[in-house]
Amino acid sequence: MKKILWLIFLIISSLNFVSAQVYYSDYSNFSDFQEEEVIDTDTIDVIKEARYLWYKNNEVLKDYQLYNEYDKFSDDCYLTEYTNWMSEKFDNIGYIYETREKYTYTKSKEARYIHLYNLQGSYGAFRIPELNVSVDGKKINYTFTCSGCNSDFGNYINNGNYDENSSYIDNNGSLIIDLGKSYPITKIKVLFYIYDLGNTDKLYTIGFSNDKKDIYAAQSYTMKFSDYYWDNAQKVTKTIYDLNVPLSTYSTTYDSYEKENNDYIIDTKINYEYRYQEKWCKVYTLEKEYSNYSKEPIGDYVYKEEDSLKYFYSYRTRDKIDIELKEITNKNFDLNNFINSSTGKVTINDNIDWNKNGTYDIQFKLNDLIIKEKVTLNIEENTIFSLEEQIKEYQNKIKNLEEQLNKCKLDKECLNKKVNELTNEITTLNNKLKTKEEEISSLNKLNDFNKTRITDLENDIKELNVGIGNLTLEKEKLQKELDNQQLPNYILKIGNLDNRIILIIFILLLYLSYLIGKKSNKK
Repeated sequence: MKKILWLIFLIISSLNFVSAQVYYSDYSNFSDFQEEEVIDTDTIDVIKEARYLWYKNNEVLKDYQLYNEYDKFSDDCYLTEYTNWMSEKFDNIGYIYETREKYTYTKSKEARYIHLYNLQGSYGAFRIPELNVSVDGKKINYTFTCSGCNSDFGNYINNGNYDENSSYIDNNGSLIIDLGKSYPITKIKVLFYIYDLGNTDKLYTIGFSNDKKDIYAAQSYTMKFSDYYWDNAQKVTKTIYDLNVPLSTYSTTYDSYEKENNDYIIDTKINYEYRYQEKWCKVYTLEKEYSNYSKEPIGDYVYKEEDSLKYFYSYRTRDKIDIELKEITNKNFDLNNFINSSTGKVTINDNIDWNKNGTYDIQFKLNDLIIKEKVTLNIEENTIFSLEEQIKEYQNKIKNLEEQLNKCKLDKECLNKKVNELTNEITTLNNKLKTKEEEISSLNKLNDFNKTRITDLENDIKELNVGIGNLTLEKEKLQKELDNQQLPNYILKIGNLDNRIILIIFILLLYLSYLIGKKSNKK
């Protein structure tokens, strides 16, 4: 019995239908392209197009500009004044250069006098058998001034014979040789011989001057030798280059823009100096003339401005209605509540009779979008009267069944006949039950209350197992409520009252079968 009750309950619970649907109209035509962004949605179809500015170059003659290798210049040019001379040259095609040579000369100082001093030799004298001076390879006749020389020193010092010991200078004496005029010091060569028998170090200092006092480029020497033979006298050759003295002590440096060539020039370096004029010409400038934004070049506007990208949008729209249909259970229900959303104002047309439950046509119209649907009206107030009539009908049937049962008086054949009749009646009632499914679904929201009533019915079944007297009490209770013209709440709210009556009849049949079976066992 419990399984039957639960099956009925599940059927009632499943009969709550909600229908939701989205409807669209056809799309409109695409709009013109615009810069304002449009977002693609289910009602807006968007075409996004990348466009650029396109341009052409117009050649325009502008003002003077420094000539260069990039721009396009006309023949209208002029040159500026020369700049100052400079040692650096700039790599610029707009500079017209003039170049000159600059000579840096290293010039030898002049020397007229050769000095030999700080003399030191063995046995108290520095012996010089012979002394010659040449300038640029040509022997020079000279005079001398001596301090500490022997009396006939001049007869032997320059006679062409060096293997003799007849000319000497006392230790710490000096010899100044006068060439008669000044010569470049780099051209002077001094050649002399030194003779000595002793082992004492031979010392001398040689220097140059252009007067007798201001000696420059001087250097001291120490020599170790001794020999008994006159012809083994030590030969000494000295030029300024043999002296370990800086170049600056015997030369001067100066610049000149003239080319010089004389005996005094030791070294010549050639450098270059530059000055330039600027060349200015009128320049042709390319000016961009732009078209409007477009996807492709327009006419002779064939160059694309790469950084001008901009997106344009064209779109088309369609109407949309999102409808969620459900059963109407309240006369105050607003049909606009069926519309979850829409793209515009929706007009609703219907043929609903709000005082009579049933299925009605309803039309939703949004511009050219028209939707036709059906909606169920199932209002409790409209079903009360019908339910009252059904209750009265079922009460009469119960009363009739009781009378028939009393007539049978537990006769097996009679009872079987009644059982068959009741079975047919149940079939008929089941068919009627199917016709009430829409009413049952409208009362589905009272499921919790139904569960309570099902529990009550289970308790009633238990009581029927004890005796049929409780059924009579239930009947009297219903009759009393009808006589007072007050319907109980559970009668108004339970949508499956037909099922309850069917269950009662079915229980009666089971009980009768039980009594018949018991009676047969006794026989």
